Amino acid sequence: MPLPTIFGDDGSLDLETTGDHVRWILNRGAREGNTMLLAGGSGGDFPMLSLDERKQVLRRIAQVTAGQVPILIGVQSTDIQATIELCQLGEDLGVDAAQISGPFYYDGRPDDVVAWFEEVARHSQIGFAIYNNWYTGYNMPIDLIERLLEIRNSVGVKWASPDMFASYSGIRRFARRVVVVDNSLWPVMPHMLGARAFVSHVPNFCPEHAWRVWELMEQGSYLEAQQVHDALMVPYLDLVSRVQHATAGEAVFVRAAMAAAGRPAGRSRLPSRDEAVTAEIRDGFRALLAEVGRMGFSPAVGARQS
Repeated sequence: MPLPTIFGDDGSLDLETTGDHVRWILNRGAREGNTMLLAGGSGGDFPMLSLDERKQVLRRIAQVTAGQVPILIGVQSTDIQATIELCQLGEDLGVDAAQISGPFYYDGRPDDVVAWFEEVARHSQIGFAIYNNWYTGYNMPIDLIERLLEIRNSVGVKWASPDMFASYSGIRRFARRVVVVDNSLWPVMPHMLGARAFVSHVPNFCPEHAWRVWELMEQGSYLEAQQVHDALMVPYLDLVSRVQHATAGEAVFVRAAMAAAGRPAGRSRLPSRDEAVTAEIRDGFRALLAEVGRMGFSPAVGARQS
């Protein structure tokens, strides 16, 4: 699950509340086997953070988690030295892997991507979760990712593709070699094909929903898993799309859902604009969470002791 980075009203880092949010997730029942935390990824507003701020966030999350659940850290950057430093910090902190994509801003070239990964691997032992962030960067072909899997650090692939055939074909091919994390937002079919994890922002305000979907998939109860998934995710993604149409970034819509559930979510940093979350959208999130409660899941309000 991608963790948001919490900012104060003045835009400064609120590391205390960021850490408290991690504690809340742990107290709700996050454990190895149902949760992997993504720290400092797109959902954590990494493009809006300085390198020093990114390091502060990673340290705090690792400190609070204290090995209770696996941690994946975001290390994307247009500066390879920053990527290397973040990987080295992750290694020092003992996190499980680094989410790493190729260079971005410039459009992709396969040999550029391979050279980038190889250079980072020369400076760190941390495991690589190869990230095909096709929607903001370079849509890596399957054969390129298979080249990257030859690099000794590579332990997983965070995978999605805008082409359904490529998406499913990639899962089948990569899952024979490493762990595949599905990033399609529709996890049931990818799990059937061999994906071993899926990405969801929902645990930031209703973690039991994602855990129930995972439990059902692991049991092979795929029809029920799809029904439980869709009951929340279809209306949720409709609200998310309305926010995304008006402003950039991921955490901005997660904050709206967290706030509707009574979680301290802080403010967004530009270019994400909280003003894009209209009163109508806020009401939509509140109505969704009320429906989630009727489904038997407990939205965020308070913390349950583990």
